[in-house]
Amino acid sequence: MYKTIYYLKKKVMINTNLPNNYTPTGVEITFCGKGSCKCPAIDIDEKRDDVVIGGEEEGYTTFTKEQFKLFMEEVKGGTFDKYLQD
Repeated sequence: MYKTIYYLKKKVMINTNLPNNYTPTGVEITFCGKGSCKCPAIDIDEKRDDVVIGGEEEGYTTFTKEQFKLFMEEVKGGTFDKYLQD
């Protein structure tokens, strides 16, 4: 006998204090908690082929979704953990 399990996708932010703008197909998040400084922001949308990080004052970096996915896998895997302070 097989059991079917259904997973529902839902939008979950770890830090709900970060300024964010959800749309039906994407999200833009500023990583500072203030929203009015030079802190990095990330803008990702299902309808675009790239992910944009940065802002007008500090400049922009653009990743393909594949590059961004690889980066996220490294972050989740702990590659950078030893460089972060506790």
